[in-house]
Amino acid sequence: MTTKLKYLPLALLSLLSCSVLANDVSSSAGMFDNHFFNDSKLDFSTRNHWKYLKENASQPKEVHSAWGQAFTLNYKSGYLFDTLGFDVTYDNVIKLGASDYFATRNLLYNDGKGYSKHNAHGFNKFTQRYIKIKLGNDNIKFNGKVGWQSLKDLGIISSSQHLTRNSYLGYSGIFNVDKLAFSFARINSAFPRESAQKLHFMSNDRKSVIDHISTAEIAYQDSTTKIDYSYGVAKDYLRRHAIELTYKPTNKLTLGSQLYGSYALKNYDAMSKSKKEFEDHAWHYAADAQWKEDAWSVKLGLAYTDANKHNAIGFYGRHLGKNTRGRFNGLAAAGADYMRDGELVLSAVLGYDFVQDNTTGLYMNYGRFNYKHQTLKNGEINVFNIFKPTSGTFKNLSILAKAGYGWSYKTISSSDVTPKLRDGKAQRSPTLSAETVIDYRFNLF
Repeated sequence: MTTKLKYLPLALLSLLSCSVLANDVSSSAGMFDNHFFNDSKLDFSTRNHWKYLKENASQPKEVHSAWGQAFTLNYKSGYLFDTLGFDVTYDNVIKLGASDYFATRNLLYNDGKGYSKHNAHGFNKFTQRYIKIKLGNDNIKFNGKVGWQSLKDLGIISSSQHLTRNSYLGYSGIFNVDKLAFSFARINSAFPRESAQKLHFMSNDRKSVIDHISTAEIAYQDSTTKIDYSYGVAKDYLRRHAIELTYKPTNKLTLGSQLYGSYALKNYDAMSKSKKEFEDHAWHYAADAQWKEDAWSVKLGLAYTDANKHNAIGFYGRHLGKNTRGRFNGLAAAGADYMRDGELVLSAVLGYDFVQDNTTGLYMNYGRFNYKHQTLKNGEINVFNIFKPTSGTFKNLSILAKAGYGWSYKTISSSDVTPKLRDGKAQRSPTLSAETVIDYRFNLF
């Protein structure tokens, strides 16, 4: 798929024209609710993203690298009769560079078979386009969406952003009553982060289609406490629970806990053992504590995974199959996820503001588990810097840079985290990684 940059100005002109026309109509047609036009917003944002990984866990030493530039137009209308509206997000991605195995970085479109760098291309898409509805008042209200939409931590579903966000086709809604929120969603296909190709949800072996994913969530939140429970089903494939707790006893201290569980259904059971992440069920348990001062902060986390797999190492998979993104907010999700069966992992995030609007820090993970009378140890340490002005000319600018070293072991394959033994011993596998992200946003109106 070849990038067509010419669509970017066309999309911008179209949205601007719609806005101008809408305002003209609103001034002459009293039958329309002026809030529909007056509350409309249009943002133009850019993102430059580069990712690099050098590793040899499941193959000879390889470099995985991708670099791209994204341009995004995000239009949000007001509400007609204070009830109906629509939102549209358009993304255009340009390829700036790629190595072989670039596709593992999820930045550029892989237009071909295998991992050759010649398959790397940019793409463009209307990532979001949905009708929205709102009902009620400040005390009791409902917000719903129908169409292509990104869903960040709604029930067991989530979206994440690289050059673009992944989005889903379906419907969702949130019903708020005082401090309680009831949410639901049902989705049946996706636009991945790195593609404009509509894809169905698939099993790990890609032999069966997951017809849809449905989820429901109930959450309570006040000034010090948040309790969130989600339940969902990837039809005939996985059943999942997610519980997230947050408690803030003081302004400086925040305590958190996360519990995530998955249960196999018939299409998951039907897969070959090599494609399964676990046998029957998997649970991940985590707790963390954060202390934050004006110039520095520290966050510590401890987690454990139970994911049995016969004669192999099981794994708690964050996602609900191919082309999905599952909700997961524990610190064990890192460059290499620390969620193997029996693995205990300690995580730490340290940050200090040496100068205003600039945070420098360390992100560290250390995990260990037993396999065939061996204790396997793995971990990583990353140095990061975040520059994000809060005022002035560059208040909409954000620059992230990080680099790190990791150590783990050679695995059976990229999809099987079981150690590959030599003379009965695990083999060490080091990694080097780096990433930069530069964001800037313009508020057009």
